[in-house]
Amino acid sequence: EYQNDKSASVALNPKTGEVLALVSTPSYSNNDFVLGLSIDKWNELNNDVNQPLLNRYKQTYTPGSTMKPITAAIGLETKSIDLDKDLGAEDKWQKDSSWGNYYVTTLHAPTPNNLKNALTYSDNVYFARSALNIGKENLFKYYKNLRIGEKIPFELSLNRSQYINKKQKVNDQLIADSGYGQGQILMNPVQLASIYSSFINNGSIYRPHIVKKGEQMWIQRVFSDQTVKTIKEDLINVIADENGTGHSIYHENIQLAGKTGTAEIKQSQSDTTGSELGWFTVMTTDSKRPILMTTVVEDVKGRGGSGYVVEHTKTPLDSYFSKANN
Repeated sequence: EYQNDKSASVALNPKTGEVLALVSTPSYSNNDFVLGLSIDKWNELNNDVNQPLLNRYKQTYTPGSTMKPITAAIGLETKSIDLDKDLGAEDKWQKDSSWGNYYVTTLHAPTPNNLKNALTYSDNVYFARSALNIGKENLFKYYKNLRIGEKIPFELSLNRSQYINKKQKVNDQLIADSGYGQGQILMNPVQLASIYSSFINNGSIYRPHIVKKGEQMWIQRVFSDQTVKTIKEDLINVIADENGTGHSIYHENIQLAGKTGTAEIKQSQSDTTGSELGWFTVMTTDSKRPILMTTVVEDVKGRGGSGYVVEHTKTPLDSYFSKANN
């Protein structure tokens, strides 16, 4: 599905942490290396602008809206978010005049502006405001609880995610931007997939692994039962609701939960030349068919954003369901 894209995908069993697939595209033929490469072939691979030798599932990326369920869960845990409260729909918002010309903007500002609608429509402003209500101390505490920034325990080397660049001053703008996955947050796809597994796994996260060795629990009970129940229901709505950003992958007979994300990569708020990353995480809620897939695709600007990733997730997901039924 992504052979013509620069992408990274991970599929895992959220109930065990078992990694079922890791894919980085564009790729190359391993067979070329068996008898040794010609100098021309080696130079061709190294000089390719699409970097086929780059292992993209090892990298970290700006997560965009895929961080919103995590912000929501932290807000519920710290009682900083009232899930029924209507914050008031705003498509352009700033904390106060001290932000100058800087505003948080969103494409969709639903009414009522409550948690369920904010996740379903993917409202940036709601989560920017919520992150400020949560506050730096609580936000960073839970990022640490989720092991964001630590070495990921995995058989293959993965770059560490981060929630802060320690060289840069933390201010309210950065905290607000972190709430919807911008700011300085960078996430590795394998770790992001693992965190999402907590929403259908009683708030716990199993260690992602290729080879099973003893106890696989990584982070136990990071979120409470009530928080998990709320987030799971809202992520189901992201796909089930006809206005949800992931609705095009809806299955009548299989309950799915998920979240899209389109991350902006640009130098400033006024930069119009920056690129976009498209994200999509989808997972079953039925333990008889446990699967969780996360994909990030580079350069989706003008190609449908995260919607491009949703569309291209259909074939591999349906293939899995077909095999699971046989």
